[in-house]
Amino acid sequence: MSKFKFSIIVLTLFIRMPDVFSQDKITLNHADSLIGRTIDGEQVREAIGNVSMTHNNVKINCNRVIQYYNQNKADLYGNVNVVQDTLSIFAPSGTYYGNESKVVCSNGATLTDPKTTLKANYGVYQFNQDLANFRGNVRVTDNTSYTITSDELDYYRSVQKSYARGNVKVVSDSSIIYSDNMIYEKLIGIATATGNVKIESDSTVITSKKATYYDFEKKSIAEENVKIDFLTEDAIVYGNYAENYEKTNYSLIKGKCRLVQIEAKDEKQDTTFIYSGVMESFRNKPEHYIARDSVKTIRNDFLSNSQVGYYFRDASGKGGVITLSKEPVVWKEELQVTGDSIYAYFREDIDDIFINKSAFALQSNEKFPNRHDQISGVFMHIKFLSNQISTIQVDTNAASIYYVYDSENPNGANRSYGEVIRLMFVDKKVDKVKIKGKPKGTYFPENLVNPAELQLLGFRLRNDKPTRLQPENQ
Repeated sequence: MSKFKFSIIVLTLFIRMPDVFSQDKITLNHADSLIGRTIDGEQVREAIGNVSMTHNNVKINCNRVIQYYNQNKADLYGNVNVVQDTLSIFAPSGTYYGNESKVVCSNGATLTDPKTTLKANYGVYQFNQDLANFRGNVRVTDNTSYTITSDELDYYRSVQKSYARGNVKVVSDSSIIYSDNMIYEKLIGIATATGNVKIESDSTVITSKKATYYDFEKKSIAEENVKIDFLTEDAIVYGNYAENYEKTNYSLIKGKCRLVQIEAKDEKQDTTFIYSGVMESFRNKPEHYIARDSVKTIRNDFLSNSQVGYYFRDASGKGGVITLSKEPVVWKEELQVTGDSIYAYFREDIDDIFINKSAFALQSNEKFPNRHDQISGVFMHIKFLSNQISTIQVDTNAASIYYVYDSENPNGANRSYGEVIRLMFVDKKVDKVKIKGKPKGTYFPENLVNPAELQLLGFRLRNDKPTRLQPENQ
């Protein structure tokens, strides 16, 4: 009898013999040929050609297999396909371990499910746990909603939950998320990312140390070293914590908030800085921001402190309105303004400041720091031309004190009262005064001038001007 016929007879007898091992042993169902061998003192069988095997509810097909009886494992070669229900694993080679119910594919693997495809340079699938451990150029693709790439990934198939590590990137129809580590729960649409997190969407780019993205709601929650770049507004907001809602174009930022708004001009850029404990961003028209808790504003030489601030950006992209309330104070060079609420209007530079109730303005003299021109009343309007004070008008219970100079030398002071007082300035000094409604005035000669006594009711010289903070000192 020829060797070829002997091999076929042995194959037929061997395959059809009752398996002497338990049902948890790997079962060889078919092969074109079968050879008995010894490897490292262990009896093995090598099956070649259209190999078909089973282990419990797992089906295995490949071109060639070496089966180790004692170890209950099988080395698989060529067009490897391991199937369980709707799950299929394809690989050029692999090893199936019967005792652990797992397959290891060291030369690359592709896992497919009805809606998910997982590829990597190295893959392990544990059937008892429905767990895939893949590494090396990992790529998970959902046929309808997302793609994950990473260095390593654990995928729990039954709950469709992924743990990705190293250079993680998740691409969906609404965002791109980068991080060092991520947990992605497909069924509930939640991605939890840590380490160098960046979330890109149509209108924002968010970076932080930690973040959670809710895909169904299009909502992000970021923590630690948060930065939100509003792409359509040329604005960046920093903070310790942020919530961003893409559907409504709204963001809430908490903890050492800092807004940086850049406006490009022909020859320069104007930048607005707003610092606060809490900040809200409303990006639908009209675009505006609300800041609360120790609000500080810096825009060139316009400085302010308050407890609440509103910043409305002009639709043209240049200038806007800053509204301050709850103990607001504004500085513009030597000018200090206080009141119940303050409204500042900008275009290229500051144009107008309106003060509502308890209005008080004082202006210091650079050469004579103890002499402060003052004006007070219920309502006030300060007009600027070419970034310099042009006029100050105060209505209702108006009062003013301004110092007089003769060739830069002090020459007394005037105190005036009326219903309306209008001061007109030239070179930062009072040039003309108009008073309406029962005017009264007193002139103090220089020898009778005492700046400590020439103070209107409500006079308070503030020394808490804000300064620009560096990110590490917010």
